[in-house]
Amino acid sequence: LLLTFELHIKITAAPALSAQQAIFLINREDAVLLDVRDTNSFAKGHIAASINIPFSELANKMKQLDTYRQRPIIINFSQGQAHHRIARLLKNAGFSRLYHLKGGIVGWQNAALPLVKK
Repeated sequence: LLLTFELHIKITAAPALSAQQAIFLINREDAVLLDVRDTNSFAKGHIAASINIPFSELANKMKQLDTYRQRPIIINFSQGQAHHRIARLLKNAGFSRLYHLKGGIVGWQNAALPLVKK
């Protein structure tokens, strides 16, 4: 099981961050939160200052992330989305400092942290 977990991290190149670790990375290293949920889910509630590019549009809108290439990127997703596929796509596009929010938006909510609604 441990070997599978380590292999998963190497393949995806996006280790998990708790909500608290994500906040620390945002504050200390100006990390970017990339929310890959659909626009309706994003409008119902998202983490402040998140960039919303739905996963279905990510390959076509990758240029929107070029200015963030040197910053850490934290992938925020909804349950059922494969964050490892998202990380692989970003890694193949040349992004190297990738993480994913453990539990996605639900993990953020479970940590009793606020969401912004449009």
